[in-house]
Formats: sequence, C-alpha cells, structure tokens
Amino acid sequence: MNIKQAEKNVGGLSDPSKMPTYGTSLPADLCNVGSKLSKVENSICSDCYAKKGRYVFDNVQNAMHRRLEKLNDPAWIDSMAFLMNNKRIKKDGKQKGLKYFRWHDSGDLQNIRHLHMIVEVAKKSPNTKHWLPTRETETVSKAIKRGLKIPKNLTIRLSAMKFDGKAPENMARKHGLQVSGATKKDSWTC
Repeated sequence: MNIKQAEKNVGGLSDPSKMPTYGTSLPADLCNVGSKLSKVENSICSDCYAKKGRYVFDNVQNAMHRRLEKLNDPAWIDSMAFLMNNKRIKKDGKQKGLKYFRWHDSGDLQNIRHLHMIVEVAKKSPNTKHWLPTRETETVSKAIKRGLKIPKNLTIRLSAMKFDGKAPENMARKHGLQVSGATKKDSWTC
C-alpha cells in the first residue's frame, strides 16, 4: 500500500486549520445526536461551526460525504492506520507518521461499529495520539459495556450538549473518559 491508495480507501483526510496535523470529517447534518440538537435552542449544535464557513463549500461537502461512504470499505481500518504511521505531517513535511490525529472536526460517530473501527486504527498506530470528541455518549457507553477496551493513545472526550451546560461527567468517570463543554460567557472553567 502507498499513501495515495490509502487516502483513496478512506476518502482522504481533512486539514483542520486550527490543528497542527490532519483529521477526518463527516457531514454535520448526518450526526445522530447533533442533527437533533441543532434544532434545540442554546444547544452547542444549534450554532454548529461545521455548518458555516468553508465547511459549506461543495468540494468540502463532497469530501465529507465521500469519507462517510468509505467507512464501508473493507480496507478502511488498515488504510487509516497506514496513514497514521506513514503520512508526513503537513506543517513541516519532515516527520513520518502523525503524532496527533483529530477525529471528526465535523460530524460524529455513526454507530458502535464505527467506534470499533476507530479503536482498531488507534491500536494499529500506537505512536499517534488520537482525539475523539463526541456527543454520541450512548454509543460510547454501550460499546464499553459490551467489552470494548479503549487503548491509551485514544482520548474520547464526551461533550456537553448545551452552552454553559454540564458535561456528562458521571458517565465519563464511570468509563475512564474525559469531558468538555463550551460557554458563550466571557469566562473559562477548569
């Protein structure tokens, strides 16, 4: 396998401007939880950044839909792991292998199978630190209850549903995960 073939097998990678490395994105409109939350006032998804700016361009939308379709490609796990271990970091082009990877700068987990696929990629790319923010808390919880083991190089961060709202801390604590939230206030919390 080579980089070009691996990228074709996964539908390409995204290039989030605020990240020092690559990521992957899926259509925000097809989030299971997020598509419902987008209709709820003061929910974080009601002001979704992935439904604005460059995310709305046809070429970006086409790429996200292509990546979604490629989740069904039998070569997806091995191809994604190959990219983690062999692609050069975009900022300097020197280091082989991605030190960090952001899952879903747009979009979210589609189902338990999708989470299992990401876990397999993380296992096959032990030198990459994977970051998976998600609002699909029930999907994550069900998978862990069914025995899914999260590798140490995969940080799953359960996100709050509303601005200034409580993140699912109890569920995160129960499963050894992290949480995050968002505020519209001119403040921060620790």
